[in-house]
Amino acid sequence: MKGRYRLSILDGHGSHLTPKFDQICEDNDIIPICMPPHSSHLLQPLDIGCFAVLKRSYGRLVETIIRHRINHIDKLDFLEAYPSARIEAFKPETIKNSFSAAGLLPFLPDQVLSKLNICLRTPPPPSRDSDWDPKTPSNYIQLQKQASSIKALLRIRSRSPPSPLNSAINQVLKACQITMQSAAFLEKEVGDLRAANEKQKQKRTRSRRHIPAEEGLSVQETIEAPPPGPGMPGESTIQPRTRAPPPGVWNMQNARA
Repeated sequence: MKGRYRLSILDGHGSHLTPKFDQICEDNDIIPICMPPHSSHLLQPLDIGCFAVLKRSYGRLVETIIRHRINHIDKLDFLEAYPSARIEAFKPETIKNSFSAAGLLPFLPDQVLSKLNICLRTPPPPSRDSDWDPKTPSNYIQLQKQASSIKALLRIRSRSPPSPLNSAINQVLKACQITMQSAAFLEKEVGDLRAANEKQKQKRTRSRRHIPAEEGLSVQETIEAPPPGPGMPGESTIQPRTRAPPPGVWNMQNARA
């Protein structure tokens, strides 16, 4: 509290920032302020000390229940174990140590600022002799080289340890690698199918002409050759069976005869 105003520090969650809450703060001389994103592990006493102790205490209670061959923790088990863990975690000494570690009581802002990696100097421009290649990579080796160049430029500009952006680049790199490998497999498969299709096409268009034999009879010689006589080799002695005429035709032939 400073004079008639009070300062309320929030973690920036959307559930806190509502029009009704703003009106209440205005009516009661409260100034709300939100912490910067991804900074609660350095600024919020609960995250610094209390929640870690609560997690360890609750974990020990669950381990005790599991030793009794109870492998499923339902709501009743949770409600029975959590109060004991909370009492152990939120002791006055633990709360005081959490505020001290956050630099609030006593007020020591340098204790928190020293943990931040902030570059106050203007980052130098990237050197001209960098291995940056603006061309679109066409294979995995070129893609990996591009990713390494991007990470190097980020390190030069930020002057900080690897950030979550490096993890995002690694994920994109892995996705591009999978895509390139799939494209290579598909290209190989398409090439094999085209080769097999070309072979089948050549088979269908192959010439059907028969090569004439040097031995044998020509067509004219076959026509002029006499029919085989009786008893000649290759002649069949079985006479072909003739079909009997229909009954009506047979009676007419007998009447004419």
